[in-house]
Amino acid sequence: MYAAHTKGGVRPPKECLAMNAVLLAFAVALAPNPSSVLRATPEVHFEDYAGMILDAEYDKRKNEAGKDLAKLWKLYEWCVAEKRDKEAKSTLKAILKIDANHKEANVASGHVFLDGKWFTSQKKADEYQKAKEEEEKKAQGLVSYKGEWVPADDVPFLERGLVKDDRGNWISADEAKKLAEGWSRQDLEWIDPKEASKVAAGLWKCGSEWLPLDKADEYHNDIGDWWRIPGDNFTFYSTIARGTLTTAVAETAGHAYADLEGIFGMKPQLAPIVVLLRDAEQYGAYAAGSEEDERFPTEIDGLSSIHHAYYAEIAFETTGDPRSTYLGAGVGYWDAAAKDGDKWGVHSVRHAAAQSWLEAIDPSMKWLDKLRKDGKVDPRGFWEEKRLPRWYRYGAASYAERYFSDPTVKTGGDKQWARKWSVSNITAKGGLRQLKQVFEFKLDSSMGGDGAKLMNEAGLLVAFLQDGGCEPVQQKNKAFLEAFRAGKDKKALDPLVKALETEISKHEAMLKAWAGL
Repeated sequence: MYAAHTKGGVRPPKECLAMNAVLLAFAVALAPNPSSVLRATPEVHFEDYAGMILDAEYDKRKNEAGKDLAKLWKLYEWCVAEKRDKEAKSTLKAILKIDANHKEANVASGHVFLDGKWFTSQKKADEYQKAKEEEEKKAQGLVSYKGEWVPADDVPFLERGLVKDDRGNWISADEAKKLAEGWSRQDLEWIDPKEASKVAAGLWKCGSEWLPLDKADEYHNDIGDWWRIPGDNFTFYSTIARGTLTTAVAETAGHAYADLEGIFGMKPQLAPIVVLLRDAEQYGAYAAGSEEDERFPTEIDGLSSIHHAYYAEIAFETTGDPRSTYLGAGVGYWDAAAKDGDKWGVHSVRHAAAQSWLEAIDPSMKWLDKLRKDGKVDPRGFWEEKRLPRWYRYGAASYAERYFSDPTVKTGGDKQWARKWSVSNITAKGGLRQLKQVFEFKLDSSMGGDGAKLMNEAGLLVAFLQDGGCEPVQQKNKAFLEAFRAGKDKKALDPLVKALETEISKHEAMLKAWAGL
């Protein structure tokens, strides 16, 4: 009724004026500043009077609430009931200014609770969640690739369109298709589903033939026709009889793998390839190459002539397709038929496996790309690209070969026999040379037996880093390895290497005492 009379500013009838007078008197009584109400003109409408009354009531309740959260919340509820939206929002802000975690006020404000925090909107919460996920993933060594989080080391393979099979090996899209179509693998050989029964019968595919194991061993005992066997830690290209290869040889290589993982605190992403040959004669032939068999030499420096294992920097394999496949493998031999062949085979396999492992964590990718592109060998480029100093690399390989704690020794035996034997070799050949010469590590094939001794001495230094218990040296080594694992470049690593070498030199006396020199 009153609203109808006041529309358009029409003056209310006489009976309404009496009501207005009553409301005005009530507003004056409640208002903090009565003069503000008394200044109202007779033209003030009914809704204005009602609003002023509610304003006065709000001000009164607000003053009474002060900073009392319970009373402020009651004030908020009153504002909601009276549909005073502006005052309700203001009250919520007052509550949250006093207590930012006030649950009811946050909920009423439309805030979102996540990870023990209140966010002013779902968008803010989503942004926080995204940033947190990115931080956690990066801490795990993951990167974002096409909307998914993947290990950083996976990206180069993913960009080439490769995927991982059930063994964790990277395969092409065509190979993945073969698996989906029911093809299987016998070692690295693809087997048509129609021939699966041959595998089940215990036969081995050798070229176009299926042979029993003894005949397959004969087929695979030549370079290039070798077994290609993926193992838990390494992929073996080998002319050794399969039974020996998959038991004693693979176990020995596995021990070297564990030793290196212990030194570096990391492991290769992919299983490194190791070439293992059946005797010393074949080992030499593989290193030197053969004009008759149209095989090129597989090494740059000729180091196979001074040791029983080496790294084949320029080893390639020609497979079924016309492309040349880079092997770049550590090479050793295990002659089970020779006198003490199994004994010496342990050291050859350990060193060869270690060289493959070390190359896998510190590859010369620019050098390799240039080699593939130009077909020309740059003898210096291979080592210039390395982040590991050469003495450290050969020292780690030597550690795995001859400074290891032997896990095969039974209780009561001497697990440190290899270290003692190695130190005795240094003593018998004139003692430890100047540490500066070891750090310079000028190794070449003309050194003969002294080259083998230099490798042994580098192994002693790495053994001291790992097992010597010299805290200052171990701290410098830790700093270097942390930077290495973080992927720091050679420029950043060089000062850390120098600091490590200086610290070892300072504690040379402790080194010799620990070794028994």
